[in-house]
Amino acid sequence: MKSNFITVAIAAMAVFNITCTKPKTEINNSVIQSQAEENSLAAGKTKTYLIPKGSQYCKPNPLTFTTQSQVTFKAVFDSSCIYTTIDPLNQDDINKLYGFSDCNDQHLINSARVGWRWSKDSLRIFSFVHNDGVMLMNEITTAKIGSVIKCRITCLADSYTFEVNGITTSVPRHCSGNYTRYKLYPYFGGDEFAPHDIKIQVTEL
Repeated sequence: MKSNFITVAIAAMAVFNITCTKPKTEINNSVIQSQAEENSLAAGKTKTYLIPKGSQYCKPNPLTFTTQSQVTFKAVFDSSCIYTTIDPLNQDDINKLYGFSDCNDQHLINSARVGWRWSKDSLRIFSFVHNDGVMLMNEITTAKIGSVIKCRITCLADSYTFEVNGITTSVPRHCSGNYTRYKLYPYFGGDEFAPHDIKIQVTEL
């Protein structure tokens, strides 16, 4: 009788351990991810970029090189990113968010960036590529002002993969292989200049 009681007790403990292990793992994974994001903040990887009124380039705008074939980052657009262009036709121009040059060329020849614009009462996010001097643009998704937008650009042999908030699209790439690239930061335009100060927060992951 005692032996049966011990067997049942051991079995019950095993079931308890199994049922409790999985949530603990999920919690740990969440903690690890949160810690990684906190470390990213602590390392100074979160920056607020300002495009001053009457300008197109942002501050800061350092010359930074990378050999990585992939960039992952989060962006937050505040209400300053809502704007109206002087010429209504320019409302559909695509501003640039973040990315890099490619193919050992100047970025107006070959590059890959996430683009954005405010149009039709929405913040619209794009893939934006210069492919041997030809601009290739595709709308990926829309996002809410103030929301966190997670982006990734990956260089493949003959294409770029853009992922924004889990939505993926592919754009042709002019070259293949890896290169030393320079990073590209927020830029307004298009043909017009920023109608007021515009702020965008970017965290490179």
